[in-house]
Amino acid sequence: MVDIKSIEYDVHLTTEDGTRHLLNEALVLLEWEELENELAQRATITVANFQIGKTYLHLMAKINCIIQITAKWNGGKQLVFDGTIWEWQYVSAVNKELTIVAYDMLIRLQQSKDFFYKSPGFTTQAIIGEICGDWGIPLEYKWGQNVTHGKKVFSGMEISEMIIELLEEVRQKTGERYVAYFRDGQLQINGYGANETIYRFDGTNTVSTMNKLTINELVTRVKIIGRENSDGRAPVDAIVDGDTRYGVLQEIIRRDANTTLAAAMSEANALIQERGKPEEIIQVAVPDLPFLRKGDRVEIRAGNLTNPFYFVDGVSHYGTTRQMTLTVSRAPRP
Repeated sequence: MVDIKSIEYDVHLTTEDGTRHLLNEALVLLEWEELENELAQRATITVANFQIGKTYLHLMAKINCIIQITAKWNGGKQLVFDGTIWEWQYVSAVNKELTIVAYDMLIRLQQSKDFFYKSPGFTTQAIIGEICGDWGIPLEYKWGQNVTHGKKVFSGMEISEMIIELLEEVRQKTGERYVAYFRDGQLQINGYGANETIYRFDGTNTVSTMNKLTINELVTRVKIIGRENSDGRAPVDAIVDGDTRYGVLQEIIRRDANTTLAAAMSEANALIQERGKPEEIIQVAVPDLPFLRKGDRVEIRAGNLTNPFYFVDGVSHYGTTRQMTLTVSRAPRP
């Protein structure tokens, strides 16, 4: 049982000379988040531009200096964000404030592109391990799903996209969801719902709930197009239909010389499986649990949410107000 009222946050800045400074007394805003489909965790803090010794903070908090957020509760303590300053903005007005945006180490995988080739026969863990090794990122692969891939050629692609593409291939083949994030100095990859403690949110501790259905991304038909002839015409190799009660909303798969029709059909069926029904978007605002992370399983019984189990797809922590917003999806019972 976590006493929400007992939760406290410490924010530390480590400057270029290695000196660590506590920023708590100057904090105006404290937020950090993990978003769906992104590897890197982001923190945003705003602080009054106070003096440390004879030097003002804005002269010490330089790009690439370390920012760490620690949460304390019930006698326990946990590092919940560990990153470096990526961007800062100083406003000199009545209130002289410095706003810092920091990311964990994985931002370098999102902001860097590379070329990578791997011959057939290597597993997901082995390929990601080699990619991470090239970029100096330690890897802990905890996910129980691991498949053998065909030839992989990544040409001028973001490193994070390479990793996600590999993991997506596993998800499509196994039907199991994964989570990837930076923790304990490593890129950790695990399955959804691996948390041992499942926290419950109900009408007594939930601020608000929101859920909606949309067909903006719906696909009810996939047309597989073959190779073009010399006139630029391409044959229709196959058509895969899903639930067309919502009308025909069509996606195209182009098949090249290296893709068999069977492989293209498999890709089409996976696309229908993933996007062939209305998308449900669910968000809840609840008291902050600073250690709750993307991929965790939670129980929610509030508003019209009666599933009752959900997976956390994204989480935004608002340390200033002691609340968090969760983007969740329905999950089976553990």
